[in-house]
Amino acid sequence: MPEVRRGSLAPPSDSALSSDAVITRPAQSHQSSTDRVRFNIPEDEAATSPSQPGEPLDSAFAELPRRTSDGPRRNSELPRQSSDQRRSLSYAQRPQAEAYYDSRAATQKEYRRRATTLLEYYDENPQLLPQLPFTWHHGWKRWRLFIFAFLVFVDASAVPIALYYGLKYAGDVEGWIIFAVVTTIWGGPTYLEFAIRTLRLIKVDRFYRPLGTNHRWCFDMLTYSSTLTIFVVTALFIIGSAPHNVWLRVLCMPAPAILYCYGGTLFLITLYHQMNWPAPFRISSTAKGEKVLPGAYYFIEDVIAVNALGGRPYREALAARYKASPRFRQMVYKQSWFWSIPALILAVPLTVISVIPQVPATGAYGVAWAVPFLWTALWGVITIKWCKRDMKREREEWERGVDPEQEIKRKGSSIETA
Repeated sequence: MPEVRRGSLAPPSDSALSSDAVITRPAQSHQSSTDRVRFNIPEDEAATSPSQPGEPLDSAFAELPRRTSDGPRRNSELPRQSSDQRRSLSYAQRPQAEAYYDSRAATQKEYRRRATTLLEYYDENPQLLPQLPFTWHHGWKRWRLFIFAFLVFVDASAVPIALYYGLKYAGDVEGWIIFAVVTTIWGGPTYLEFAIRTLRLIKVDRFYRPLGTNHRWCFDMLTYSSTLTIFVVTALFIIGSAPHNVWLRVLCMPAPAILYCYGGTLFLITLYHQMNWPAPFRISSTAKGEKVLPGAYYFIEDVIAVNALGGRPYREALAARYKASPRFRQMVYKQSWFWSIPALILAVPLTVISVIPQVPATGAYGVAWAVPFLWTALWGVITIKWCKRDMKREREEWERGVDPEQEIKRKGSSIETA
């Protein structure tokens, strides 16, 4: 995919898009190299840029010949070329084409360079399917989320279980000592990540903040829900481990409490969306009094924009995608209910198991701490496959020029409007 270059975006002219191209609305991720983005630069720079007619028009920058399987393998065997032979055509002489953004658009350098937002750009080019500047296929950002999720699972689920049963039955350590260690260690990566994302939001640079906000103390929805969760879990740890004879059943509740907090937040926001109630206060990029979007939208927006370093470019692209694609809106709406209702349903029996005397406290502890995180992993795998299928269908419908709303109505399914 092309790297975003210096200059201003030039929307495709009427001559650059044929009537067939506009009707079929091609997805940007399937454009050929001749249809990719071109940028205008000042004429004085263009005049000083050397050009060579023999070079291909889709060359984005000058580069050495790429190594192929049947070509020379060592640098010493590469044919030497003069600098004139390697120069590509200047940007001013290249034809305009449809533009799209890849993951490199979500950088602070590119964000400062742009004169318009991605939401404004896609409003001016409605034939383009807005692309999200984040990918799971390459780059450090995806691995950052993977590593963070793995550390959270180990620290929040495996460590409390291993320390409790290991120290109690193998070391015969008293309960208050065990949970003094557990309380000290538990949540380390989570608390650290929470502190880092909070610092990003309060920095003078507004790159990570929600859309429509300039105040450095304007946090997103994930910050508020995480604050509530951390407060509840910390309170349960303190109450349960404070007595010399620890209250083990109280210490069974932190993991179900996480389901209550995040699942309840997701359910309440989605309920506001379903009932068409206005936002009682700012919810991430949704201002007070505006229509509330499904809860999963805000979780996706805040996690990728701040934790995965996507910033405002990702918030802009996500808003443009949600506005342009009915299929995408339906997917986000279904995922909101798919994650919120089962989380609350699962938390109820875990609470019952934790408090009723018929279940031994030592057994309830392991069940209450393990099940929520195993359920999250299972639901995550299902969500990945589900969303891949929906997004593939979305792209195919966009390329064929099919109206997703009519297609969904024909199949007897409801769809959410923006």
